Amino acid sequence: MTPRPYIPTERQRAVDAGRERILVAARDVLDLDDVRAFSLDAVAKRAGVTRMTVYNQFGSKAGLLAELFDLLVERSAFRDASAVFEQEDTEVAFDEFVSILGRFYTDNRAVLAGLSAAAGADPDLDEAMQSRHGRRRHAIETLVQRLGKEVKPAVRAGDLVNTLDVLLSFGTFAGIAGAGRAPSDAVPIMRQLVRATVGLGQRAPAGRRRPAKRGHRP
Repeated sequence: MTPRPYIPTERQRAVDAGRERILVAARDVLDLDDVRAFSLDAVAKRAGVTRMTVYNQFGSKAGLLAELFDLLVERSAFRDASAVFEQEDTEVAFDEFVSILGRFYTDNRAVLAGLSAAAGADPDLDEAMQSRHGRRRHAIETLVQRLGKEVKPAVRAGDLVNTLDVLLSFGTFAGIAGAGRAPSDAVPIMRQLVRATVGLGQRAPAGRRRPAKRGHRP
């Protein structure tokens, strides 16, 4: 009997499908269970695989969480992030970045709320969270570097990135939105706060123009 030829692409598809199933299970565990109970065992049980399979795929709980966060970013509002940095108007770029964060925080509210509540209790969770924070901070630094010398921020230049990083965190969005609204509902307020902090001018709401000045009639 002639042995079946080895086809790498088929094996790769199987591996990718297995990783996808594990990542979906990890998201479900974070959504449905106490974050502090998150473990390779819990994810393996939900994915219908062994703990060793999860370990072989991701190496550790921190590795699994880091890749899960990458997946959440890739499949969320952050898909539009490249347009922010292509925007020539810095004020519009900040506005669009705030909108992206609002949508991302809303889409992943349950996961992020649980992770925030568990902060400091699990080194693996903290490591993964720090990686996610690093992406946001890098985006903020990029936008701040585009500010012209004519812009006068409300805080010291050395404190501006840190201030914006805290201002644009999930906790701030969720706190301003309150229990009855989604983080995306806080976007208009967050835009105003960012503009005031950065020192950018206020824009008229979209779709509304300031009335033209009328000349005096003779």
